[in-house]
Amino acid sequence: MDAYQNQMKVLSHNLLLIILETLDVTHEELNWAISTHDAQAVLQLNSYPSCPNPSQAIGLAPHTDSLLLTLLNQSGVSGLEIFVEGLGWSQVQPIEDAFVVNVGDLLHIFSNAKFPVLTHRAMVNQSKHRISVAYFHGPPVESKVAPSSKFQKPCFKSLTVKEYLILKAKQFSNALSLIRK
Repeated sequence: MDAYQNQMKVLSHNLLLIILETLDVTHEELNWAISTHDAQAVLQLNSYPSCPNPSQAIGLAPHTDSLLLTLLNQSGVSGLEIFVEGLGWSQVQPIEDAFVVNVGDLLHIFSNAKFPVLTHRAMVNQSKHRISVAYFHGPPVESKVAPSSKFQKPCFKSLTVKEYLILKAKQFSNALSLIRK
């Protein structure tokens, strides 16, 4: 498990470097996002047993991910759905040997909403037991999060990661709207 988590750390670090290059962030801001010292890293194993009537059950309620980035291995069984404005819920088909990469709330804030967060949920499968492995990556909990200094008109207030996580725990899907300027 440690080897897998270490590989996820390297992959998330490399993905963040690529993503942040598109924002033309300062060296200091880049170090904040990709720092491995005191960074938050959580590996979550999810088990969704098969359900004879999946329309009457849900595996994981609709949400956005809180940290910077999430790498998700769907293990080949469908169940992940994203909410698409105007279309509703759309299934994300698993691709063998590929990860789903979710932008988290903190990257959404840092990018001044340039990178959107997607509301998603996990549904149970009628005939197959579904297992997913999610790796969540974020900056140290005591660090500040705010839109990059590159943006002339930031659309979010500055706060610590810890303050945001507490707000999200209390307000859930309203957390981002509560820190909008």
